[in-house]
Amino acid sequence: MAKSVLPENRAKVEKMLADQYGASFITERYKTGLSAIRNHVNDFWLNHAFIIGHQWLYISKTNGQLNDMPEDLDRVQATINRMWPNSRVIIAKLTQREMPFEVQPDAADDATVKGARLSESVLNQTARDHDWEIIREKLAWSTIKGGTAAASISWDGAAGHTAAYAARDGKELKGGDTVEKSHNIAQFVVEPGVRDAETARWWIDVDALPPEVVQAQYGMETPPKSDITSGSSSLMRELISTSSVSNNTGGGTQPDLTLVLTYWERPNSLAPEGRWSVVVDGEIVEGHDPENEVEAHWPFPWKDRLNLVVTRETMLEDNWTGRTILTAARPIQVMLNAAWSSIIEHMKLAGNARLVVPQSSVDILDTLTDLPGDVIVIPDGAQQPNFVQPAQLPGWIIDLPLNLAVQLDDEMGVHDISRGSAPANIESGFGLSILAEQDSTPVGRISKEIARAFSKLATMALMLFEDNVIETREAGITESGTGRVPMRTPWTGKDLHGQVHANVPLESIIPKSKVEARQLAQEMVSMGMITTMNEFLNVAEITNAGDILEKMDPDLYKAELENADMAADRIVISANFDDHTVHITSHNNFRKTRRYMMMTDAEREVVDLHIQGHEVRAAEDLAERRSLEKTDPALATLPRASGAPLLPEDVSALDGAPAASPQDVAQGELTAAIGEGLEGDGTLPPVDIGSLIPQI
Repeated sequence: MAKSVLPENRAKVEKMLADQYGASFITERYKTGLSAIRNHVNDFWLNHAFIIGHQWLYISKTNGQLNDMPEDLDRVQATINRMWPNSRVIIAKLTQREMPFEVQPDAADDATVKGARLSESVLNQTARDHDWEIIREKLAWSTIKGGTAAASISWDGAAGHTAAYAARDGKELKGGDTVEKSHNIAQFVVEPGVRDAETARWWIDVDALPPEVVQAQYGMETPPKSDITSGSSSLMRELISTSSVSNNTGGGTQPDLTLVLTYWERPNSLAPEGRWSVVVDGEIVEGHDPENEVEAHWPFPWKDRLNLVVTRETMLEDNWTGRTILTAARPIQVMLNAAWSSIIEHMKLAGNARLVVPQSSVDILDTLTDLPGDVIVIPDGAQQPNFVQPAQLPGWIIDLPLNLAVQLDDEMGVHDISRGSAPANIESGFGLSILAEQDSTPVGRISKEIARAFSKLATMALMLFEDNVIETREAGITESGTGRVPMRTPWTGKDLHGQVHANVPLESIIPKSKVEARQLAQEMVSMGMITTMNEFLNVAEITNAGDILEKMDPDLYKAELENADMAADRIVISANFDDHTVHITSHNNFRKTRRYMMMTDAEREVVDLHIQGHEVRAAEDLAERRSLEKTDPALATLPRASGAPLLPEDVSALDGAPAASPQDVAQGELTAAIGEGLEGDGTLPPVDIGSLIPQI
């Protein structure tokens, strides 16, 4: 067990650390951390080079940099890049479905439940505004290329909302927002020797930016040196510029880049307050600077972990780093290129038939033409010209590239079913889904890592919002359901009420077959389990379901919009032209959802009163129709602003019923009539959904 620093020695230790925690000390820690993961970084650069097409290369023994092999014009160096499309298949599956965020309340009181709902809304808006889906895709690429990647979060006081300077409760009001980043294994280092990178004492964020950008960002008097790309090989400059280490998109002339190190250390016995610093060109340009007596403590509300989450493609049980399947696939890709190069070289040098003529007939070659039926004259007794067929390669050489391609696919876990191609004898959606589930792609493993990482990242984001947001902001709430109408809700950090533990459900981001979903919906229609268009659209996961429902069932669409409004704590008034049976059924279904159970008592009462409003309007409508029929049965069949007219058969059914007026409804004298208008099991009339499926 480590010994704590004695009080009488703390001043001495703090002075020693103050002398140490300068720019050179942080730079040395970066070099030490980098040397501990050198093999993983080399694998990342090699895999990154192979994916973008640089597959004939070598590592220099003098400086350890990657270089392209010298081009030999007399030899074929074919690149049949199979790693790239295979990797693209994996990434496409990983990012197929958007991430949802859940915040479970830790108590049943109204304030806690409302705080959890608000936290979900704040997270969803932050994910949209900060492009978390793009960060997720970058994180997936970095994980599969290097075996290890990370995502980090920090707070930028000058970002987001406009700063407002006023005093309230002794604390200054100002804006700010979270900043999330993805990192490949070459873009961050942690304390060497730790088993868990997320609970290490310190880590360093590594950035590569153009010197002018660094100068503007940190207010430097002159641009810093380009200490990353200076002296690098042309291949390394391209690799750095096309990876997430830099912000350059690649292509054209590669810019000079400057190394920017951001040091984060959480509170510990040697640094009770923690610290952070930014080092550029051997100088601290922001944050904790002991040389200039500037203090910058750990800025996060948590102290038991770093502001970093790590993902791994294949976990190593005794290390915080991981491995990747691309490293195992790389030698097979090399052999595949060599095999195709040999075949293409043979085709180039020995793949064409040659004409053999007697030496005595050489003179007639100049008279040969390409005219059909042309007469060729040869000397008497000379041998007839003939073609020499090219030598046939052995069958095993022809089959070698195909076998290597299959082996490469097996190594990466990408097969025909992964690419969307099905065997000839498999046609059903369930059959395809079974094959897809048995496919050995690394999607499931990486999906689990990404879900865990973004759950922690979202939790840290909520903790930062709760701790830093003092001024009132607005969150755009988009409720689940067909309507998806965003609402604006004011909030501050206190309104979250400590509900900051977020989760990304793994089952919601695992790739799912759309063919399977649609076939399941069709079979449920044939079995009578689905009776409404909305049910079919939800089960089949049809794109633009809201637009389809709006056109095919506007009453149900409007009812879904009302559910979304009431879930967002908005009062909705029923209309006399609503189909009250459809609305009541939809609202009752909403009252059985998790969202309704998470609402406060007052909010649930709004929903209940809204449904009662539909009941009253339905009773008023029935009373009006009976009153019209009593006056003249023909009046009840006329078009009415409240909806469809009463049909003749409805009039005959009402024959003999007691007349009633809206005043009777107000006096509670229409109980039987209300029961007649709303009787049944609450379901909609049968609808032939099967006949509508081809239209969808």
